[in-house]
Amino acid sequence: MQPLRREEQARIFSMAPWLTSLELSPIESNGLANDDVASPPVTPVKTRERSDPAREDIGADSMSFDFSKIDYELARARCIGQGLWSKVWLADAKQPARRRPILPTPPSSPPKWTSSTTASSVFAVKTAARPDAAEVFKQETKVLTHLMRIDDASQYVVTFHGLDFRNSALVFEAVIGGSFEGLNNRLKQMTEVSRHLELVNLFPGLASDLVSGLEFLHDAGVVHADIKSANILLDISDHISLPKPVVRARYIDFSAAFRLGSDDSTENSGGTWDYMAPEQLRLQKELNTPTFASDVWSLGISLLSLLVGDSPYTAACSGNLFMLREAIKTGDPLSFARVSPTVQKRMSAAQDFVDCCRLALQKDRQRRPTASAWKAWLGNHDLLV
Repeated sequence: MQPLRREEQARIFSMAPWLTSLELSPIESNGLANDDVASPPVTPVKTRERSDPAREDIGADSMSFDFSKIDYELARARCIGQGLWSKVWLADAKQPARRRPILPTPPSSPPKWTSSTTASSVFAVKTAARPDAAEVFKQETKVLTHLMRIDDASQYVVTFHGLDFRNSALVFEAVIGGSFEGLNNRLKQMTEVSRHLELVNLFPGLASDLVSGLEFLHDAGVVHADIKSANILLDISDHISLPKPVVRARYIDFSAAFRLGSDDSTENSGGTWDYMAPEQLRLQKELNTPTFASDVWSLGISLLSLLVGDSPYTAACSGNLFMLREAIKTGDPLSFARVSPTVQKRMSAAQDFVDCCRLALQKDRQRRPTASAWKAWLGNHDLLV
């Protein structure tokens, strides 16, 4: 990803009014309240050998970050996100230390350095926020490695460059465009008319991207297990040369994800309450373990939250966790959303969008569509208002 020139930024702002400032999106949810005082971790300098126990423990076939081609600098990195397990730093790329050139004998041409460069100018580097994050990072690396080996993975998932064995950090592409959650916050600042027009412009494409992305994950045998607005990034970095920037949605944060049919743990697959399916609040493990069907529900809530401007339970529950839990168990988020007169008007003005969400928000998980069926439904319905 190349840095944007000032004129490119100005053009994008004029085309996408919800982008009040051009963001490099975090890879983790829950923005840091005071990131200015966060101290970045030390830039890794020690190169470990291939026999490193950490490398062997995570699996020889897991992706490792190739710092021989391009490296990153953490000393001046800015913390752009913090979650339960990790912090995410925006780190500038830097050239790796040059190695001694390989000289043919006798020399017949100028020597070539063993390092090379990539197009990346900035990375999102995810570091552990607590000691017990090691196992979470290990599983996330396995899931992401599995996904990155599939063609077109980066169309649906933020590109993973690998695990840096020098400091056990996960290295990702830094994405321009902000998060789904950030978009929602910006829409709140608009007038109702402007907000509605922007939703009409954005919702169909974002819904298509996310449902297609969910189909990709499920076809790959991966349950995300924590789909929510903060775990969806909006990407315009590949489309800045177009007359009107194209906003694409991609999934991030696979710390709760697992692969079906593998030995992946599901212990960290709790999810986030507002986005949980009703069955996930049941006591029986065979019901509360995340599934493809619970992913579908969580995406339905994410899309509904964008449509109504907040969690569909906000007006009815007012921050009361007991009421929230009971509301989720009813399996009727659309009714709770309509408690707010403003939301009622927004839903009435965008009935096709509501229908798109309703399809996924069936209390009985057996009645929810698969991601493929949901995608087919979208293909047969023009989302018009």
